[in-house]
Amino acid sequence: MKYTEPKWGDYGRSALYIVVYLAVIGGGAFLLLPRWWYLWALIVLGGLVLLVGWHRGMTVYQCPNCGLVYEISFWKDLVAPHGVDTHGGWLLLRCPNCGERHKTHVLKRVE
Repeated sequence: MKYTEPKWGDYGRSALYIVVYLAVIGGGAFLLLPRWWYLWALIVLGGLVLLVGWHRGMTVYQCPNCGLVYEISFWKDLVAPHGVDTHGGWLLLRCPNCGERHKTHVLKRVE
């Protein structure tokens, strides 16, 4: 499988998906709470599963220490601290090869 550096358009698409998700759960809260709270909770959880699943399928991570490129589980993608700095996107992860915990470099999968 091939990997490439994410472009600004990729970050923009991610931001757009997050904004749409927040708009849906915000509008859903206005319309569904407090009477149908269980339906709103299902929308929140379902959207989160879709968003994290999409992100996991589009990205891999590169250790800045040893250079290993690896995938992570759905759960790790959900709970790991994420961020963006001047060098691009990162996740705080422990490398399976060298065992060091670093801000790993996010790479985009290329089909």
